Amino acid sequence: MKRSIAIFILLLTGVVAACAQQGESIAESHIRANVPDEKDFGQFLKRDLEKYFKESRHQTVAVDYELLRNEPTQSGVAYPKFYAWVTVRDGAKVLDQGAVRVAAVEKKSFDITHFVSEAEIKRSPDALNQIFPLTVADKIRERVLK
Repeated sequence: MKRSIAIFILLLTGVVAACAQQGESIAESHIRANVPDEKDFGQFLKRDLEKYFKESRHQTVAVDYELLRNEPTQSGVAYPKFYAWVTVRDGAKVLDQGAVRVAAVEKKSFDITHFVSEAEIKRSPDALNQIFPLTVADKIRERVLK
């Protein structure tokens, strides 16, 4: 009986380990399939942020960004997500700033899924927890509420 239980536990451990390895490789392949190459990453992100804010503000803007986490977040089969602090400018004048969540799509572009302005963060800092991983949300709050 003890021998049967030991064999069962050994087999179960092997199955769990194999599933974990397979899960990692699927996530990694999804990241590789969607995140732009390093040489294109910054250019594509800046382009897509400027397009998003130009369309939402109905004016030409310049956008600077700072990644809040260098590595993507991968959940299931969704596109890999990145998080950044953005500053939107019209020339030297700051029009807005805040945190964005973007999804890397097919190595060609980024979809902006959420923008939370600094003013919104000050009004409702806990709302960040619904959009950003906790460590990123904490970093954003630290930046805004210091």
